[in-house]
Amino acid sequence: MSIHPELLPFRDQFPTLELTGENLVQTRGELNRMTLETAATIEGFDHVDVADRQIDGPSPGQSLRLRLYSSGSSPGLRPCILWIHGGGYILGCPEMDEQLLCRKADELGCLVVAVDYRLAPEHPYPAALDDCDAALGWILENASVLGVDTSTLVLGGASAGGGLAAALALRARDRRPGAITFQCLIYPMLDYRTGSAEAESARDYWLWGADHNRFAWSAYLGPNDMTHGVPPLASPAMAKRLDGLPPTYLCIGDQDLFYEEDIDYARRLRDSGVAVELEVVPGAPHGFDKLPAPLSEQSLQRRFRALSRHFSAQS
Repeated sequence: MSIHPELLPFRDQFPTLELTGENLVQTRGELNRMTLETAATIEGFDHVDVADRQIDGPSPGQSLRLRLYSSGSSPGLRPCILWIHGGGYILGCPEMDEQLLCRKADELGCLVVAVDYRLAPEHPYPAALDDCDAALGWILENASVLGVDTSTLVLGGASAGGGLAAALALRARDRRPGAITFQCLIYPMLDYRTGSAEAESARDYWLWGADHNRFAWSAYLGPNDMTHGVPPLASPAMAKRLDGLPPTYLCIGDQDLFYEEDIDYARRLRDSGVAVELEVVPGAPHGFDKLPAPLSEQSLQRRFRALSRHFSAQS
């Protein structure tokens, strides 16, 4: 199977990432600049309120930025999604998903809280996870003020954000039982071992390949002592127990570097008694859902329907 023909015309829209320790800060800055410029041009969501909120972070003296998306007002409590952006644990910001998050708030009538977590290598594991956990705690503590129904709370993310969401679901299962009622994992980055195989290194993946993956995981895990193994909260594929996790929607393209690890994670969730809706998108590479193609829109519609069903079932 090759890249879906609908997506081929958009090959040049994906940035070519050359990641090294020397150019990471510059690359991150350039991508953030382009992201913010693009976010400022988004149209059609004037009725969606977007606001930044600063909360206390988990480290002493740390301020953590949350970006909130909400649409209009309705009687009663509204659902809530805690969203975690991608970027390989080393890149990105909430604004990279601005259009999608505005659309979620608009079409699903929910509050979306996106967390601007700290990035590696300056802040290696578990800094990003701790930040996401702090955002979750803030939502739970301020639910009445926010007007959200915590019985519908969804945890979601894409790529590294999906990996962080999976890790936070594992942590919440043990520390905040019942807090997360659904997880939405979009081509999640779960397994630090991916990219080490010769076949993966030789293959030309769109956007995120084996070299990127090895570099990013090294930055995220590097300073930690892993002599006794990589813990599951760092790399969720390492989790021995997946029981007790919330119902899960997982989307992965079969042309994505993460395809095998995600298929395996979905299988293990099911084997552990977790309800899983797995969407495999034929011919789709990493990040395909950001492209203006019918295939991408069809996948987004399936994702939105899964979230809508969850919200409806819990109301």
